[in-house]
Amino acid sequence: MKLRLFGILMVFVALGMFSCDKIEPPYKQSGGEVGDGTTRKVLLEDYTGHTCVNCPSAAKVALELKEIYGENIILMGVHAGFFAMPQVSPFLMDLRTEAGETWDTFFGISLAGNPKGMINRTSTGGIYYYNKGEWSSKVASIIEDKARAKLAIDVAYNNTSRKLELKVTAEFLKTLSGAAKLQVLILEDSIVGAQRNNDVNIGPPVIEDYVHRHVLRGDINGSWGEQIGSNSGETVGSVIEKTYSYDVNPEWVDKHCSIIAYLYYAAGYEIIQVEEAHLIP
Repeated sequence: MKLRLFGILMVFVALGMFSCDKIEPPYKQSGGEVGDGTTRKVLLEDYTGHTCVNCPSAAKVALELKEIYGENIILMGVHAGFFAMPQVSPFLMDLRTEAGETWDTFFGISLAGNPKGMINRTSTGGIYYYNKGEWSSKVASIIEDKARAKLAIDVAYNNTSRKLELKVTAEFLKTLSGAAKLQVLILEDSIVGAQRNNDVNIGPPVIEDYVHRHVLRGDINGSWGEQIGSNSGETVGSVIEKTYSYDVNPEWVDKHCSIIAYLYYAAGYEIIQVEEAHLIP
């Protein structure tokens, strides 16, 4: 009897030992965490245009990454370059912006052939853009990084006057060497218009009611933002606030609009942290 009890006890002990190794989902954390749980988010800039036949499939890749990483990845569709120019009907829409054209020229994106994407504006060998087939692995490698700062966007919007008041707060969680800049932008989602396409799984060669997602509509503080803090950098715990006023274009659907703010290194352009807030929650 004692031997039988001993055998049963050993079975339970063994089960207990194995249960310690069980991994509960989620199996991968999307975003490196620091003390207060802040994650480093990723900005994926999808450079696109309505006459770019390969761009719908790239947009699909971006949306799939959004499904995987949720709020830890922020998408921005930048219509810039030749393929974004208005053409003969039905390609009459003009979604270009001054900021988008500036970045496209500076980083040489559409010159290399759209679709291309920038991911937190990291570079490899001086090249800042990546083909759509590289987006997934690049996002996965960055999204595990520890957060160096966190951003908060406070939105006060009057949908009658279309006046927008913003407060963006940057808090540094790690010591930052070198100057940082803050960029604030406005986006509009779900703009319906024509789009060329070569993916039969998405639609015909010309999709007249294509839904253009998370489209850059304009900048709020210039194409390159503005420096915040000192030239030498910031220490842990430093907090900087900036306020902005903006008149929202009456032609835009305000319930589809959002604000993106990102902090980046003045030297090298890499994005330190990014955040998004909707005009109408």
